[in-house]
Amino acid sequence: MDTLQPIPERAGQTHLWFTADSPAGPVFVAHANGWVSGLQITPDGREPDPARFVDYMQDEVGVEVEPDPDPDPRLVARVSEALATGRTDVPVDLSSRSPFHQEVLRATARIPCGEVRTYGELAAIAGRPNAARAVGTAMARNPVPLLIPCHRVVPSSGGVGNYGCGSDLKAKLLANEGVTL
Repeated sequence: MDTLQPIPERAGQTHLWFTADSPAGPVFVAHANGWVSGLQITPDGREPDPARFVDYMQDEVGVEVEPDPDPDPRLVARVSEALATGRTDVPVDLSSRSPFHQEVLRATARIPCGEVRTYGELAAIAGRPNAARAVGTAMARNPVPLLIPCHRVVPSSGGVGNYGCGSDLKAKLLANEGVTL
C-alpha cells in the first residue's frame, strides 16, 4: 500500500483521536480506517488541549473527531515508532488538501531523516519551479506535521525559517536528526 496516496473522502464519518509522544512533545493523532488524518503538536509550555485539537480538525481538515476509547495498538505503535525515528511510512489521508498541496506533501515525505530541502527545490519537484511561496503555504497547512516532515523544509537564504510551533522547535527537531544549518 502506498502510504502517501490520497484516499476517498469519508463524508460524515467521525474520526477518532489518541495521544502519543513525539520529539516535539505530546501530540494528538486523528485517524479513520487505519489512515492518519490529522496531527497536532502541543505548543511548548501548554497543557495538551483536546478542545483545541477538535477545533483544528473541524476547521483545518474538515472532519469531526472524538476520543478513541480503544485505539488499535498496531496503529498506535506504528505512529509512535514513526514519530520516534522520523520515518514517514504511516498511511496518511491528504484528501483535505488540494492536488498541488498533496503533491508537495508527498515530496516532503520523501525527504530522508537528517536531510533538508528548500521551498524552491520542493516547488521544482512538484513541477512548479516558481511556486516556492505556494510550497510554504502547503507546509503551513500540513495536516500531519512530523509524519510528513515539513520541519525538513528550509529557506534557500539560510536558517530554519518559520514553523507552526516556532522556529526554535523546528531547529530542535532538525538538530535531533543531525542536521546542521
